[in-house]
Amino acid sequence: MVDRIELENGLTLEIWDYSRRLAGDRWLVGLLIQVGVCPKKEDFANETYYNLFMEKTDGKVYYRYRKERHFVPEDQINQLFSTMKEGFLTVALPYLSHPEFKERLIKHEVDLFQKKMDWERSIQEKDAETERLEELWKEKNIY
Repeated sequence: MVDRIELENGLTLEIWDYSRRLAGDRWLVGLLIQVGVCPKKEDFANETYYNLFMEKTDGKVYYRYRKERHFVPEDQINQLFSTMKEGFLTVALPYLSHPEFKERLIKHEVDLFQKKMDWERSIQEKDAETERLEELWKEKNIY
């Protein structure tokens, strides 16, 4: 982690640098900015979704922004990273600092999680039904 910024709405913005050498003196310059928020049980439609969320995640929902530049000369890494970071902060800091940002992020991410869990359950049910029908019909001739 390169930097941590406390936002006006009480959230913490983390800035990560995941730059790495690609070949020779050429680098991938990678910037990751994230804000993590812990949803409460009441943010979920029911306790089952909340329990699944706690089981499958680290207990947080994230706003993440990622920006990369490939094949950057080694002598330009720091300047480019700073430019990408400052450009993002200039544009997005007011948005991320908004008093309603936390609630909106939680609502959006929890809704996505619940839809994903519903979809996974639906796929599992269809797979189980397919297996059941294959077992039922494997010995029968259809001609």
